Amino acid sequence: MMGLNGAPVSSDGRISMGKKGLVMAFEITLERMIIFFLILCVGFAAGKLSIITRDYLPQLAKLITKVFLPVLLFWSTFHGTTWQMVADNALAIVFSVVFYASITAVTFLIAKVMRIRPDRDRVFMLCFVFGNTGFVGMPLLSALFPGTGLLYLALFSIVDQAVFWTFGVWLATARDRKARFSPRSFLTPNIVALALALACIVLQVRFPQVICDTLATISSATSALCMMYLGAMLCFSKWSLALRCPELYVGIAVKMVLLPVVGGHIMQAIGLPQEFCIAMVVIMSLPIMTVVPMIAKQNGHEGDYAAGMTVVTLIASVVTIPLVQLLAFL
Repeated sequence: MMGLNGAPVSSDGRISMGKKGLVMAFEITLERMIIFFLILCVGFAAGKLSIITRDYLPQLAKLITKVFLPVLLFWSTFHGTTWQMVADNALAIVFSVVFYASITAVTFLIAKVMRIRPDRDRVFMLCFVFGNTGFVGMPLLSALFPGTGLLYLALFSIVDQAVFWTFGVWLATARDRKARFSPRSFLTPNIVALALALACIVLQVRFPQVICDTLATISSATSALCMMYLGAMLCFSKWSLALRCPELYVGIAVKMVLLPVVGGHIMQAIGLPQEFCIAMVVIMSLPIMTVVPMIAKQNGHEGDYAAGMTVVTLIASVVTIPLVQLLAFL
């Protein structure tokens, strides 16, 4: 079995990495981020030309988050995956717990040391704790590792979603308000898609070829649609305000560069598979989650602050994600 432009794949679905494989992974990441940026520019231009309007953005986001991303997650997790592969890669769940404990402690310390004002300190933490696994992580990992990339992300998301819709909502909530948690918040389309994919793997379900082709076709359109949306969001956001916030630059340097590089070296030092290390480093270095500004606006007073931070980190990730792979593995 082959993957990553011809690199051999082992029986558990992981790509056999050597120096050549690491270089290939870096080249694919760099190429993919350049492509993402160019498509993002197309989305930005579409916004400027009113082809995509501000009022249409919520409907476009709903289409992506409720249809395209769940289909991509389901198909990429289910297609070619066995239950043994799920068991072999369950370490991603443990990693996600360690990651969230670490990044929470680090962002808390940054907020205290920089004396970020009340409420904004929590939103700063919210921004840099939760990465954009949907709009950026899914397309990138599916391109890097077609066989297992989204399986890693799916297992990581089990903890990610639970933490976001509890601790994340609490961080977004202003101190003069009461945080509200709803069990329905956990039933996101991505979680449903993941549950269905794992159930199909366990039951060894096989779909007719026409269904497989349909799911694959929808999945292939997801990356471009995500980047078009983010480009339009960039067009309509007052992101320049975030440039005057010093904590933005510290957050980018620490969360999106330093921690992923250190984490990558630690994982390699303890002997974890290189493909797993690369996938986890990509997840660690992702920009701010797209839904964060909406949650911050609904629950507090820092929605514009979160929106600006989100857009700037998205632009920065075009450079930082390839840079992190270069520093961590090459």
